[in-house]
Amino acid sequence: MADNNTNTSGAHLTPEDYGITTPAATDTSAPANSGNDYGISLPIAPEGGIPAYPGNMNNGGNNNDYGISLPIAPEGGIPAYPGNMNNGCNNGCNNCTIWPPITTLPIFPSCPSCGVTQSSAQVRFLNASANAFPVSISIDNTNYVGNSRFGTVSNYDRVSDGFHTVTVRRASGLRSVLLQQSFPFTGGQKYTMVLADAPAGGLTMTQVSNDGCSNMNYNTGCYRVANFSYSGSSYDVMLYSHDAVFRNVGFREVTSYKQAMAGSYQFYITNSNTFSVIRELPMIVIGAVTNGSFNNDPLVSFQVTITAGSRFTSYLIGNNWSDIGFRVLTLED
Repeated sequence: MADNNTNTSGAHLTPEDYGITTPAATDTSAPANSGNDYGISLPIAPEGGIPAYPGNMNNGGNNNDYGISLPIAPEGGIPAYPGNMNNGCNNGCNNCTIWPPITTLPIFPSCPSCGVTQSSAQVRFLNASANAFPVSISIDNTNYVGNSRFGTVSNYDRVSDGFHTVTVRRASGLRSVLLQQSFPFTGGQKYTMVLADAPAGGLTMTQVSNDGCSNMNYNTGCYRVANFSYSGSSYDVMLYSHDAVFRNVGFREVTSYKQAMAGSYQFYITNSNTFSVIRELPMIVIGAVTNGSFNNDPLVSFQVTITAGSRFTSYLIGNNWSDIGFRVLTLED
C-alpha cells in the first residue's frame, strides 16, 4: 500500500503541495514543533530568550514574561509584588527591609529611624499581686516579662495595633497558666497592664490607658491615682491642707487626670469617709490652705514631684495584714 505522504511517482510531498504556507524559520537552531510552526500566538520572549509556555510559569521567567501588569517600580528600584508591600515604613527611610507581615508576633517597622508609628502601641506591666511566687507574662507567642514579683514594673515595649492575648504563667516549676485574656491595643497609644489579685481568688488584669490630659496649661503637669490594693478597699487622697484631691477611690478604679502646678507635693492616703462632705480640689495647687483635720488617720504619706508637661500616676498596691505591706508606687506615664 502506498504511503499517504508520497505521490504516485514516489516523490515526497511537502505542505506547499497541498496549498499550506508555513512561516519562514528565523532561527535554524530552534527546536522543531515550536508553537509558531502552527500559527499559535505566544508572548514575545525577552531579547535573546525563548517564549514562556502556559503552564510553565516558574522555570526561570519573570512575571512580565507572561503579560502580567505590575506596579511601576520607583526610579532605580524593583517592582513591588502583590503581598510583599512595604510594611508601613514609607516615611522617608531608605533601604528599608521588606518582609511579609508575621501575624503571630508583634509587627514593628523594619528600619529604626522610622520610630513609633500608628501601627504599634507601647505597653508595660505592673505586678500588684500579693502572691509570693514570680510570674512571666507573654503577648501571643512573645515573652515580655520574666520573673516578675510584687511591686515591679517593666519598661515600655512595643506591640502591634489590634487584639492580642496576654498570658500569665508561673515563672518556675510547672509553669502553669494562671491567667489568659485578650485585650485591644490601639496604635500610637501607651498602656500599663496591671496584674492584681481577683476578688474571688486567682488573678485579674486591668488595662490602663496612659493617654489623655494633653492640653496642659503653662507650668502644669497632670496627676491621677489608681487603686489596685485589694477587693473592697476605698481611699481618699488628701493634701496636708486636708483638702481632698481624690475621694472614694475603689478597688481597680483609676481616677481621671487633674492638672497640677509644677512642684513637690506631700499626699496622704486615708480610708474613705463617706459620711462627711469633703471639698475635692478641681486642680492641685501648692499652698492651698484649709483649716481642719483628717477625718481618718492617714495610712501612708508619700511625696510626688510633678514636672511641667508630664503625666504621673500613683498606684496604691498591697495591704496592711501581710508582710508585703501597703505601698504607693508613682510612675511617669
